[in-house]
Amino acid sequence: MPYTESSEDGVRLFYQTYSTSNRTESDAASMIFVHGAGGNAASWWQQVPHFVDRYSILTIDHRGFARSACTPAQFSAKHFSDDLLTIMDAEQIDSAILVCQSMGGWTGLTTALGYPDRVRALVMSHTPGGLTSETIREIQQMAARNRSALESPFAHWAVAPDYHEKSPEMSLLYSQISAFNTSLDLSKLDLQSIQLSADDFLGHKIPTLFVTAEQDVIFPPEMIRLASEMVPGADFIELQGAGHSSYFETAGAFNQAVDAFLDALPF
Repeated sequence: MPYTESSEDGVRLFYQTYSTSNRTESDAASMIFVHGAGGNAASWWQQVPHFVDRYSILTIDHRGFARSACTPAQFSAKHFSDDLLTIMDAEQIDSAILVCQSMGGWTGLTTALGYPDRVRALVMSHTPGGLTSETIREIQQMAARNRSALESPFAHWAVAPDYHEKSPEMSLLYSQISAFNTSLDLSKLDLQSIQLSADDFLGHKIPTLFVTAEQDVIFPPEMIRLASEMVPGADFIELQGAGHSSYFETAGAFNQAVDAFLDALPF
């Protein structure tokens, strides 16, 4: 299992690579999956087999998550972009397609803004990625107030409210994958320190897709639509029948949406 070390503070960063035997790394565009606060590298088990025949795949554990352990003092979102670039450098990846879920959107957007030549395309899954406005903040605050209490051991806010009834096994699996993050204190997650506006994206040319779903109670669809409008040329799609984790809940529809976006690009 590959590890590399952060150049900033020596945190060991875990990642995994996947490629098929009928193509070399140099032949395939690289696709990196960047998980959210409820996940880790294991979250993408429905995406890796789908995309691996066309792309060289890499999944990561953000610092502090699962196998990328760090001390509380080392846990900060400000390191996420540099950590991603460190992993890319370790694998000699010049540029990659980034598929970012929720918290991972902060990693993706800050990387795209700071190092645009390292990002070929950007998929923002259920995430504003730090994009904010007064209206976006109001929608998020209202969503937090309106979330009802969880009444089942299989329920989770990061999936649709009825997901534990429709698919209790998958809902349990989501929670079990999240439970791999054994040393994590999410109260220390400082995403609010990264706030972006439309002005930050003047001249933005990286193809970008925002994905949401109708039952997302963490970052509601209207919030993601508004964020997408702050990014020049960004595409937006709202999926049906899922909550905050469509990549997990309705993987087929999510994968198809990403396929359609990437197939339209000139590479």
